[in-house]
Amino acid sequence: MSHSPASLSARPRLRAIGLVTTSLFAAACIFTAACSSSPGGSQPIDEGCGLDPAEVEHGTSADCDSLCTPTNAALCDGAPHKIDCESLPPNAAFDACGVALRHPTTAGVSLELRRSDNVKEYGGSGPPDLSCVTEGSYPDPPSSSSTATLSGLAKIFSHGCQSSELQIQVFTVKRTGGEDDGEPDQLVGQLVETAGDCSIDGVEEDVEDCDPRFECRYSYPNVPTETELLVITQGPKWSPIYEYGLYIRDADLVDGVYEKDVRALATDDYGVIAQVAIGQSINPGFGAVAGEVHDCGDVRIVNAVVDIDKPRSALTYFTDNEDNPLPDLSAKATSTLGLYAAMNVSPGALRVSAAGITDGKLVGLGYIDLRVFPDAVTSFTFRGLKPHQVP
Repeated sequence: MSHSPASLSARPRLRAIGLVTTSLFAAACIFTAACSSSPGGSQPIDEGCGLDPAEVEHGTSADCDSLCTPTNAALCDGAPHKIDCESLPPNAAFDACGVALRHPTTAGVSLELRRSDNVKEYGGSGPPDLSCVTEGSYPDPPSSSSTATLSGLAKIFSHGCQSSELQIQVFTVKRTGGEDDGEPDQLVGQLVETAGDCSIDGVEEDVEDCDPRFECRYSYPNVPTETELLVITQGPKWSPIYEYGLYIRDADLVDGVYEKDVRALATDDYGVIAQVAIGQSINPGFGAVAGEVHDCGDVRIVNAVVDIDKPRSALTYFTDNEDNPLPDLSAKATSTLGLYAAMNVSPGALRVSAAGITDGKLVGLGYIDLRVFPDAVTSFTFRGLKPHQVP
């Protein structure tokens, strides 16, 4: 199974990536996608930190008494983060690891988390798997590191008939607690570039405007396991994508190989995505954050809420059309595709967090400290806590 993010997509030139994942433009997927969008308008904040205490079990924020905290708030203890109570967004209801989130509602009723069971990628049945964000069931701490080879496809996010000449680099991530936290640290392995002609050893796909499309294979050796990693893809005709959240466990290797697709975002598609989502291009020097919400079993989650702790022009979820997901500014939570995107964000460090309601309890779904880079997409797909985040 690929471990890349799902994809975002929008007409006329945006197409599903399955990434991010990729991961919005995430890939993942960076852009990513899938499920019927959650209906309902924004709700006023009631007594009980934005929730009806009779309906939803929660805690109360130590920082902002108007906000609820998840019942599993201990997952945030590994990296405490203070929320800015003086600058809460409209209708903020949750304090999820130091990020203010809205309450997922429709017609005044809380929307409960569920798995996406009708999607092509990252689907599953049964209740959401929240084991890795539940105290007592956190993932095991990192073991000693070995090396692996990343192998997969260079998937095209939107338009383009070959993912040729895409440059791929893998870095460790700085975790100093200072101003450079989240920056690329040490390059691991060596830069890999996909072939100039993907039809020779690539994968063929039938899409509009291509007859057919070919997506290149790639292989990237000497990548450390049991280590937080950042994947950067870019090139002469490709916009930069910074994909956070890669963590390879030795147990996930097959003959020393870890299967992972990466994403290629055409340079001119970078502006098109924001135009569709917010009616304007991203400011020069600014960027975007996008990805998907999955559970601990790597299944997309419906009705999760996500946000960042920095100003943005819009936080949007997406429709449930897996072949052509579009921004849905009326949605109050993730659709079956689990996709989210924050548009027009100034460069620098930020935290992104996700939460939801299950069995009448408010639960956190994870967080990460990452960075936005000028004129680039930062991608992150939630898959619960990683070993290096365990409190």
